[in-house]
Amino acid sequence: MQKYLSLLRYEAKTIVRDPINLYMCTYPVMVLLLSCWVFPMIFESMDPVKGTMLKVSMFVLLIVVLAFGPFFLAALAAFLLLDHKDENTLHTLSVTPLGAGGYLRFKMVYIYVMAVVGDVAVLLGTKLLVGDKYAVMGVSFFGNIGVAHIVAFAAVNALFAPALGLLQGALARNKVEGFAMIKGTGIFALVPALMALEAFQGRLQYVLGIFPNFWAIRAMLVKFMPVALDGNLSFPVYLLIGAVYNAAVLIVSYRLFLRRAEY
Repeated sequence: MQKYLSLLRYEAKTIVRDPINLYMCTYPVMVLLLSCWVFPMIFESMDPVKGTMLKVSMFVLLIVVLAFGPFFLAALAAFLLLDHKDENTLHTLSVTPLGAGGYLRFKMVYIYVMAVVGDVAVLLGTKLLVGDKYAVMGVSFFGNIGVAHIVAFAAVNALFAPALGLLQGALARNKVEGFAMIKGTGIFALVPALMALEAFQGRLQYVLGIFPNFWAIRAMLVKFMPVALDGNLSFPVYLLIGAVYNAAVLIVSYRLFLRRAEY
């Protein structure tokens, strides 16, 4: 246990000394400010009579709240992994008691925990502070969302953070390439926003299922708007599929990183 605590202190120092890494850690605060202050201002500026437009706007902005957390933590994971590549320290990990694989698993576990805590903080904070602002015709989107739903969503959604971080770290050779890759893959955070389109409300929604972050987000949207639509699954089924899919991506990314790492 002591060795893990020592490693955790070392990782904390590594994160704090780099302003970019520190910035990535503040994502719950930034997203919470958006969801509790900026987004409600947008809603208030819209004509409440135009209920459909207001509903779609809330739908899209809620997807933004749900989607962006794992991408910030994935970027943090990628930068931490690329630090080892840039400094040629990966070979030293293979002779430690944990080994390279054990150290990598430890790193991904705390990234995952950070992603879970961040998701819970953002959603629970939004629900408690301004849940009534996310309402159309007096019906709040957060009315059907409980703490258990938030925790279950966060547990599945957060799996994408270490998976994407490992993939970015495996494919990039240094921080410069990593930064470009992070910017490029960031567009995928907005892919679930296509679910706001009527075309993706039915069975065609599963075209988006190729993206691992689709499943957990779709589960929450089903709870936000419990309308019976053709092709919809239940909240637990969406999460179960998302958990299996993201876990598979995580395992593949982990093995790919170890294979491509230069010792």
